[in-house]
Amino acid sequence: MGNLDGAALSTARISAYIGGMAVNSTGEVIIVDSGNNQVRRLSTDRTQVTTLAGGGDAGVFNVPSNHADGSGTAARFYRPMGVAVDAAGNTYVADTDNHLVRKISAAGAVTTLAGKPGVCGNQDGTGSAATLCRPASIAVDKAGNVYVAEVRESTTHSSIANPIRKIAPTGEVTTLTSKASQNPTLVFISGPAVEIYRPVLLATDSAGVLHAADPNDHVIRRYAADGQPTVVSGVVAANNEGNTDGAASVAKFSYLKAIAFDTANRLFVLDWYGTPAIRQIGSDGSVTTLVRANACNFEGDASGAAPGTLCTADQMTVTPDGRFLVAETGMTRSAAGFNTFSYAQLRSYTPQGTSTVVAGIPAAAGADDGQGSSARFATPGSIALNPAGTLYVRDAGNRTIRTVQADGLVRTLGKPSGHCAAITGLGEDVLSNSTAPLATDGAGNLYTIDGARVLKTANCQAVLLADLAPWLDKVPTAFLGVASGIAADTAGNVYVASLKGAIFKIDTKGEVTLFAGSVGTVGHVDGQGAAAQFSALGQMTTDAAGNLYVIDGLFYDTNKVGPTVRKITPSGAVTTLAGSPTAAPGYADGPAAAARFIVQQYAGWPAQTASLAVDNRGNVYVTDPFTSVVRKIGTDGQISTPVGQAWKYGFAAGDLPGIINRPTGIAVRGSMMYLSVPNAVVQVQLP
Repeated sequence: MGNLDGAALSTARISAYIGGMAVNSTGEVIIVDSGNNQVRRLSTDRTQVTTLAGGGDAGVFNVPSNHADGSGTAARFYRPMGVAVDAAGNTYVADTDNHLVRKISAAGAVTTLAGKPGVCGNQDGTGSAATLCRPASIAVDKAGNVYVAEVRESTTHSSIANPIRKIAPTGEVTTLTSKASQNPTLVFISGPAVEIYRPVLLATDSAGVLHAADPNDHVIRRYAADGQPTVVSGVVAANNEGNTDGAASVAKFSYLKAIAFDTANRLFVLDWYGTPAIRQIGSDGSVTTLVRANACNFEGDASGAAPGTLCTADQMTVTPDGRFLVAETGMTRSAAGFNTFSYAQLRSYTPQGTSTVVAGIPAAAGADDGQGSSARFATPGSIALNPAGTLYVRDAGNRTIRTVQADGLVRTLGKPSGHCAAITGLGEDVLSNSTAPLATDGAGNLYTIDGARVLKTANCQAVLLADLAPWLDKVPTAFLGVASGIAADTAGNVYVASLKGAIFKIDTKGEVTLFAGSVGTVGHVDGQGAAAQFSALGQMTTDAAGNLYVIDGLFYDTNKVGPTVRKITPSGAVTTLAGSPTAAPGYADGPAAAARFIVQQYAGWPAQTASLAVDNRGNVYVTDPFTSVVRKIGTDGQISTPVGQAWKYGFAAGDLPGIINRPTGIAVRGSMMYLSVPNAVVQVQLP
């Protein structure tokens, strides 16, 4: 998805993870964009999406929290999940994975109201003397008291299961109730069912009375000032879920996902029972279903539902005009059999069920060949550029290799209408590995990897060039014996990197030799040939002089070697071009030795790792799908970011740096750079 701010109906992007929404006194909608670690604002006229606070930086790797107070984008959040606003225009955020409650002034100044950054606990107290544990839902009353429902890691009938905490305007934290639900929810992950307590969902009415929608007990409660609960609607019972309308004593609820009051003090919930529904709870507790999703094509795995059907609704609030603003996130099942996010939208529903899109547009995933913007990709990854100027693109979602000509014509390799109407020999193996890297040599031959096998495609015929299994399988390590990167020089020599600390050279006859490093020896040492040491190696590229460049330092959590870019001369001399092996993954430009890189995106499918390309002046470019930028290692030893803006996800064309969405594959020819991004291949004119 992404977070490009701008005109909401046409260009604004929201992430696939909306944590909550609330309407302030001016009619703006405040949105917790959890996927981007930001708090965003939808204008009263619903035409603009802007960022209220949060820089979009994500807590990664061994960083225990991602917390910083400050103004606007200088502040940092870590997977926030709830938001509430008071009459004075202040915003309160449940900063879930920081274990904090944050306060944002109307001007965007962020402070920490209560909790200790990175500390999960249940200690009452004032400000940082108190501890919270994964606050999720949040509400504020007219006196300025803030209520948060928490997520506990404990399961079964714990005495501290899903508490509600109260935070006074002074920052004093007390426990309103240590266990909001009587019954746990049964969750089937694998094997026997697991009992968990989901956090209750909070809202306050115009009088400041706290209400909670309980997804465990399947009821709506009202809380007195002393914390005593009263059931407003539904019947408390384990697994007593349903979608029955009617009087309070017979009504049934299922998996409650959102609760909100409108300006007339009417109460609404977003409820799931097979499909989502927006339901109204009357003053007497009676329940009426207003809008229910239908014709949902989930295909048994949550994929296939279209926007505007309410089928993928996940969050809801009520706007002053009486409409329901709903966050919808859809998925598409690819030809490879994987689900990928296909759209994230905010939609406005009337009580009669008609809807319009407010922000976000569907990602145009597909498999269509064609000219320019009429073509469609599904999560493209690796890129290779042949001498004739044709791009080969690994289309992970479609399990194909696509070709892109210089004029923008897209075809599918191995299809009757494509470049190579069919690939004979090992063609199926060439196409089937959805995330394997690609490389081309001076003659235009295409190379890729299938496990430990190195495959060569020439004149539409695929053959086995070499099998590295005898080398890789003889030394057991924490990683599978597979190759991880591939490159070829102009003479047709092929170089293959592995996760086991070695780089191999394969000549034009298929003879394999150890080029640099040693199989099974993991570390970081510069030197000649086998004397050098590598950590987990990734993608590679070569320059016109035959120098090899490789990403090193994947899987930092396992090997504790920081991400670097290594250079190997044709004679096998290994040096560190940029980055520090002693530093954790991060983002920092500057001198080569002080620069920091993030070379791996852990979450989601397909796996995203950094790729490399070299221009004809010797500058090396590194994609960073996690930070959503392209880094440049200049010939002067300085690291800069020429393309994209760190932690901003979306697409904004125009003058550099622009905004680029999670670039993965990269190739450079002359002054033109080519990048694969979610569902597209884009070109960048370099200075």
